Amino acid sequence: MIALLRRAAFGLVCGLIVLLSGPASAQTVTSAPAPSTNDIHEFTRLLGDARIQDWLRQQAEGAEAATVVEAPGMRDQLDTLVLHTQNRIAALVRTWEGFGQAPELLEGRWREQVTDDQRVRSLTFVLIFLFLGAGLEWLFRQYTNPIRRRLEITDFKTPAKRVTAAVTRAGLALTGLLAFATGSIGAFSAFDWLPILFALILNLLISIFAIRVVGTTLLLFFAPFVPRLRLVPVSTGMARLITRLGVAFATVLIVALAFKDLFAQIIEVFRPQDGENAVLAVSVALALLVSFAALLCLHAGFFLAGHISPNAKSKAARKWRGFLSLLIFLILTLWIFDLTLLMWSVLCIGILIISLKLLRAWVDHAFDSAITDYMAKLLPPPVIAVSEDADESSLDAEVEEVIDPYETYRPIAQRVVRFAAIISVGFVLTLIWNLGIFERAENPTVMQRLFSVLLDSAAALLIADLLWTWARTAIDRRLNAYRPPTDGSAPGPEARMATLLPLLRVVLMITLLLMVAMSILSSMGVNIAPILAGASVMGIAIGFGAQSLVKDVVSGIFFLIDDAFRVGEYVEIDQLRGTVERISIRSLQIRHHRGAVHTLPFGELKSMTNYSRDWVIMKLEFRVPFDTDLKLVKKLIKQVGADLKANPEYGDSIIETLKSQGVRRMEEFNMVVGVKFMTRPGEQWTVRRDAFQGVRDIFDANGIRMAERNVKVEIAGDEALTDEQRRAVSAAAHDATMNKLPPGPIPDEP
Repeated sequence: MIALLRRAAFGLVCGLIVLLSGPASAQTVTSAPAPSTNDIHEFTRLLGDARIQDWLRQQAEGAEAATVVEAPGMRDQLDTLVLHTQNRIAALVRTWEGFGQAPELLEGRWREQVTDDQRVRSLTFVLIFLFLGAGLEWLFRQYTNPIRRRLEITDFKTPAKRVTAAVTRAGLALTGLLAFATGSIGAFSAFDWLPILFALILNLLISIFAIRVVGTTLLLFFAPFVPRLRLVPVSTGMARLITRLGVAFATVLIVALAFKDLFAQIIEVFRPQDGENAVLAVSVALALLVSFAALLCLHAGFFLAGHISPNAKSKAARKWRGFLSLLIFLILTLWIFDLTLLMWSVLCIGILIISLKLLRAWVDHAFDSAITDYMAKLLPPPVIAVSEDADESSLDAEVEEVIDPYETYRPIAQRVVRFAAIISVGFVLTLIWNLGIFERAENPTVMQRLFSVLLDSAAALLIADLLWTWARTAIDRRLNAYRPPTDGSAPGPEARMATLLPLLRVVLMITLLLMVAMSILSSMGVNIAPILAGASVMGIAIGFGAQSLVKDVVSGIFFLIDDAFRVGEYVEIDQLRGTVERISIRSLQIRHHRGAVHTLPFGELKSMTNYSRDWVIMKLEFRVPFDTDLKLVKKLIKQVGADLKANPEYGDSIIETLKSQGVRRMEEFNMVVGVKFMTRPGEQWTVRRDAFQGVRDIFDANGIRMAERNVKVEIAGDEALTDEQRRAVSAAAHDATMNKLPPGPIPDEP
């Protein structure tokens, strides 16, 4: 075993020696003399020494540590950037020398490689290829023209069908372009060509195909000649202007890119030693040309748009024109100084800013179209036609009720579109900078760490914003659909939703804020475990120090779970009566029917009486003389009850209508007849009011009078009373009457 370990150590050391002496041995290979037996024994003995083994181990660890390249710091990266910029400026200065050589180099290569016969033959073949591709596209269009025409003349009622038709129309156009590419580029690929002709004709065909693809894409969104299939909310004049300018700029850009690629291929083969300056000169010239074309299209577009739409002359339009001009200038400057990564980053951020504005307008247009179509479907013209005597407020309420279901989803769609756009641009930037955020580097650079933190923070904020918008919109939608009860009526079961949803919204907002804060701190490298532990300890300390507050919160939670009360219900708590007006986390606000507002912490609520649940029985009393016909009274009360039940305003709220209970008790001067009825909570006051009035009127119409409290005073003797005696007798009679009055009604109504 020891011999085997010694052989392995010997092989390892030999391998290290070979690696360290690799460069030197690669230059001269000589045969070394074989070691003697004593040398081998001595080397084996040294390898068995513990000190030698420790030394070799330390040397191996040091060599491994030396191979780890430390990530460059911010200062090193800035120095590299400055040096790169200086070299680029020097190359641009030398560019002017190569710019004059570019036409000569191109012409010389062309005359050297292509004869006159080949030029004519190449031009003929190009025309044949284009004719063949156009023929295949024409045949395809002949077969698909009926479908395309049907899509263009059909009036689609819904946005989904309109988008489907527009995409289908664009798909047919793109399929025709594929037929053109198959006929032209496919036929071209079937022949053998000179390298220069192959590059020239291929770039030409691809440029034509790319320009037509751009035109088809603009046709999909703007549909300049078919307004009903237009997906972007612009007028027909603006759609045609944008389409023409877009195709013009795309033509300049694509032709410039094709010419640059063709020139680079020619120079690389012809004179590579002098071609670098010439290629750079042509690239700079083409970049200036493309930038000038972009600025020309931009300003010409805004100028012509001012004659089409007044909004194009607004202050916002001028700001967008300045922003786009600055964006073009920055992109050109960064490209000239060979700051490619920054150029693509600025371009992506600029496109993101423009896209957010356009996508928001696009979403608004889609929802407006959906609302218009829905209203036209739900309220056809004969129904929404308003006469001169029509009530405009009722019509506005009806329209608002129609719009509301769509309006609640608008912010959700806007947030989703914005979230998708920002995340997409973020991923594109990671690919541009090659940050490898999904790879765990042992020593990430400063830019990698910074961009990773920014991306994680942005993702956390966007996800939280999306969740908050979705939850808030759903809650607001339910709350907007809730209709509070009218005066005098009790709230229904939906009032529980109006009670709990505002509290849920507050809790959700606090939870999302805490989660986002913790996510951002974690992405910055902060260990949030001590923070969470400290928060827990602080929460326990606050709980012990504010026991009454905790008691109020916990009691409120259980009250809400038990559904003891809801917003809008009439309750009684410890001799306090009123309507529940507001519920917070720790307290309850009750408004008395005379206007006073009482705030009661949940922890102090011992008992509660709710007068707004399920049903209410109301009992009434009428005093009639002893000679009243009770059968007639019962019949008349039944008739009053039927009239109340037929009332269109509250008849449906009467569960059991008026019913006579007969004589409840006999008093000194009259009989007391009892009447009762059952209604939904809150309606008993209105029914009682009309019941009193109805009973009085029907009794009076049938000759039944209400009992009156009379005191008869008899004075013995025939002597006339003096004025003082008469006043004394009247006061005694009054006192006797007042002392025998029954107790007043209980103040149990608002």
